Amino acid sequence: MDADINYCIQCPHNTQNSLKDFYTLLIDLSQFVEEIRKEVYHRALSEINSYVSNQEFEHKVLYDPTDKDLKNFIRLFNTFASEKKIRPAETFRLKAYKQHGILAVSYIRQNEKFLFINFYRITKERAANIYSFGVKDPAQEFNSSQLGRAHRSLHWLDMLEFKKAGAHYYDFCGWYDGTENADLLNVNKFKEQFTKNKVKEYSGVIYKRKLLVLLLKLMR
Repeated sequence: MDADINYCIQCPHNTQNSLKDFYTLLIDLSQFVEEIRKEVYHRALSEINSYVSNQEFEHKVLYDPTDKDLKNFIRLFNTFASEKKIRPAETFRLKAYKQHGILAVSYIRQNEKFLFINFYRITKERAANIYSFGVKDPAQEFNSSQLGRAHRSLHWLDMLEFKKAGAHYYDFCGWYDGTENADLLNVNKFKEQFTKNKVKEYSGVIYKRKLLVLLLKLMR
């Protein structure tokens, strides 16, 4: 906290009363698998069981993706982001996470095609899902029902993997607390199929030097 700029991510307290509210959903991975399973909405669990039992797929978690793989995953996310009109990946942050050994990327693939990809900030405390997205299928080989099952299965299989790796929590890394954005409300519904354990944390930037504070005010 003695640096000129402190970038705070999901802090338990509102440090210096200068951070913004940040809501997220947490799953306690220290529980037995059956206890975690009980939290999952029964229809979602049925879809996961059906997919895992009846589909041929590849699921993998890359704890140290190569530079080439990371570049490709970022390219795929940015294509998705452009179509959804959302911000592209923060490449500098992902590369920093990789450099410090806290980046993981998971995927589900069928017929050699990526269906869904997840980016994580992974520590012993949390596996935080910072990006989750689907890869466009121009041939429309898979229908919406199949894709929905694959997406849910990816999160479930990731949870099991991170539990084995010793992470304490699975963090959905965000929960929309508004009422107007229909897309974000649908994302909330998807996440809530796995848990209703909502927590309030705080995120933001703390500027120490008065000159930086003044420049920030002028920029606004």
